[in-house]
Formats: sequence, C-alpha cells, structure tokens
Amino acid sequence: MRGNIRNHTIFFIIFHSIKYYLLILPQYVSILDIYQHETAMAKEINITDTGKSEIKDTNPVVEPQIPEIKEVIKEDIKDEKVELDIPKKKLSFKDFIFPIVALLTLLGIAAFYYFGIYKIKPQPLQNIFSFNQDYITADAPAGTFKYALSLLSKPTEPRTEESPLNGLLFTKSEMDTMMTRRPVSVMTNNHADARPLSSPNSADIVIEANAEGGITRLMAIYWSQAPEKVGPIRSIRNYYLEWALEYDSLIIHDGCASSDDPRTNACGNLDNYGAKDIATIGAWRWNDGRRVAPHNEYSSITYAWEYAKKVDWDGFPSSLEKWKFKADADISSRGEKTRVELTFHERLINSGLYNVIWTYDPDTNSYLRMVGGQADIDQETKTQVNAKNIVVQEVSMVQSGDDKGHLIITTIGQGDATFLIDGKITAGTWKKTSRTDRTTYYDSQGNEMIFNRGRIWVEMLGTSDGKFDIIEQ
Repeated sequence: MRGNIRNHTIFFIIFHSIKYYLLILPQYVSILDIYQHETAMAKEINITDTGKSEIKDTNPVVEPQIPEIKEVIKEDIKDEKVELDIPKKKLSFKDFIFPIVALLTLLGIAAFYYFGIYKIKPQPLQNIFSFNQDYITADAPAGTFKYALSLLSKPTEPRTEESPLNGLLFTKSEMDTMMTRRPVSVMTNNHADARPLSSPNSADIVIEANAEGGITRLMAIYWSQAPEKVGPIRSIRNYYLEWALEYDSLIIHDGCASSDDPRTNACGNLDNYGAKDIATIGAWRWNDGRRVAPHNEYSSITYAWEYAKKVDWDGFPSSLEKWKFKADADISSRGEKTRVELTFHERLINSGLYNVIWTYDPDTNSYLRMVGGQADIDQETKTQVNAKNIVVQEVSMVQSGDDKGHLIITTIGQGDATFLIDGKITAGTWKKTSRTDRTTYYDSQGNEMIFNRGRIWVEMLGTSDGKFDIIEQ
C-alpha cells in the first residue's frame, strides 16, 4: 500500500512539474485549460489521528481511500495548492528572444560551414588545370608584348629603343609614351592557396624571396605591359621595399611588417624612405568559387598610373641605372636541357610547396617554371610562367628575433650569384652600394653581366637555409 502511495505522489509531482513548464509555451494553452478543469474537481484531503487519510470528492465519482502518508507530503500538497492559485502568465516578446537567437545562431553556423568551408575551400591546382607532360612549351610571342598599352598605336616604326628594365625593344613613339609612366612594384602573394597568380608573365622583372615560415612571396615589377589585373596582393617586407626603391617605383601592397627594429619596420620605412606608396588604392576582392581572403585581393597597373598622375608621381625615374642586354643566342649556341631546383628553406617542412624548378626550353630560349611540383600557370594568359633570364642571388638571411618571426635579408652589399641564360649556367657576383642604387651583376671575370632581352626573374636564396640543385644539364 505504501508503495502505491509513493508512486502516486511521484506521479503527482512530475505531472504538475510538466504543467508548469508548459506555461511558457503558447501552443500548450489548451492543455493547461484541460488541467485546470481537472483541478476544478476539488479534492479534500483530511489527515486523521489514526494516520489514515481520506479523499472526499465533491463530484459524484467516488475516489478510493489512500493509506497513511507522511506530514511532509501534506506540506507538499499545501504548497501545491498555493501554486495552483497563481494566475496564468501572459507571454510577451521577451519570452521568445532566447529561442530566436539560438535558432539564428545555429543557422549561422550551418551557413558558415557550407559556404565558408565546404563550398569555397581551395582546390588543388591539378583540379583546375591538367597537364600531359611535366612542363608546357612556351609559345613564341607574336609581338613584343601581349597586352596592348593604352594610347599606343600599332607600330609602324622600327623598334630601336631599348627598355632600361629588361632590354625589350620599342619604337620611338612607344618609348615616348612609356617614359611618361613610372614602374610599378606589386607585392604578390605566392601562398599555395593563392595560385594560380594573375599576370606574372606580364612583368618585366620578378623578385622572389622568403617571407615568414618558409613561404615565398614575389615582387613583380611592371612597365612595358599594363595588365588590368595583378596579384593576389599581400603585405610588404622591408627588404622588398629596398629592392623597389632601386626603381623609384609605385608600390602596390596590402599591409606591411611593423616592428621596433628599423631593419624590419616596413610600415615606418615606407614613409621614412619617401616611397611612392599606392597600397590598396583601387584594389578589389575576387573569388572564382575557391579563393578566400587573404588570397583573393587584386589591383590594376593602369589604375596605378592614373592615380600617379593625380599626385604628380608619373614620369620615368631619371636615376634608374641601365643593365646591359643582347639578342638571344643563336640556336646552335644554346644549351640543350638545363633543369635546376631551388629550395628556399631547407629546415622548415612545407611539403615542397615552395620549391621551384626551372626547365630550359631551347626552342623558345626560355625557362619554364614549376612550383610545388606543378607547372606554374598565369591565371590571365593560361600559359606557363616563363623568363628569359634566371638570376640566383645568394643573400644573408637571419631571424630578427621579434615575436612575428620577421626576417632580415641583406639587400646592400655584395655576394655570389648564378645566372641561367641561353641554356647555360654561369657563376658570378652581385653588388648593391646603397638603398636606392640598382643591384648590378658581374660574371666570374668581373665584367658586367649581359642579359637576354626579356623577363628577368631574380631568386633571392638565403645562404644559411636555401639550396640550389642542378638536376640536369
């Protein structure tokens, strides 16, 4: 009998607890009405001296008698009767705030996962381009440059004017127009998720060096061609700034290294050095369905020139020192197949994603680039990245010791260099006497190096952590 009483009591408490929870939900109002109807059938419980309890119902239905219960149950029942007298609460908008916020939060998390992680996650390069061989043969250019410069007519004059940047030949009229423009240095993101890059095959000169963590970054210098889309752009380091000053160029970048050490404080030195800083003026974000920030910001060379006119930064710098150039070697004098590999940081494990292989193509007298074991492709032209000249410049590279791992790379001074020209490997040296002086190159006899006309790619290889391997010659 006592077990029946205990079960009845537990059921009684659970039942009323559920009722109180349902008070906060409008859809259960009808249930509450039913319950109130039931409680209207008043039950009177009397505790007798004999320890027996009687239940009297005012309705004609006869309820069974319940054996003895404890005084504590009596108190519970009294409390329950008091609570039943509380008037029904009206629901307000405040009662729905928490469930609405919770629902929106869950929907937001689901949307972020689908669109931010699954839908536009970076895809391997091989999913975008397919190759039937280890490198793509470069097409011989139909003209001097692929993109027509604005304000330039079709050449009707002989090309007699030599570019001071990379020796390409232009007509007198073309050169007169070009001399009204300043070179543009673009800090270019080379992260694996940023590839393929836009317009490296339109640059006159490209400089590649380590950033933090064994990741390389490029500085592409444009003048003879004017692509409308370059990048993706990233932040600049102090050594890149000092290389850009050689050309007194406009500088496109997004962000800069900040430090108390003047050797790494690119942010402060942009102003201290009087750099012609374009930064992100005119830049935009672009996404092809797989790119995410910070690997999807781009800029324009033509826009940089337009901005330069507004601030009186146009005009080619008269202080730029000119290198020596020549025509391509005769095909009978060219090397057969040179293949070299550069490892920019041996001690850091990055799965070879930033290792570079240059393969010589005798037919075009050009070097074809692979990076991370795959053909490096220009996003805009859909051609393999190539250059007429490769310079491997050995530089001192040490840690700055700051909390961001910034590097100190030698820009001023001298050191060894290796040149890949006409399918041959030549040893030599480099020298830079001041921050604004252009780096000059010399062969092993001390004579100034003579480059082929066309794109020059400079690989800044740290003497402590970099490695230069000749795979095939």
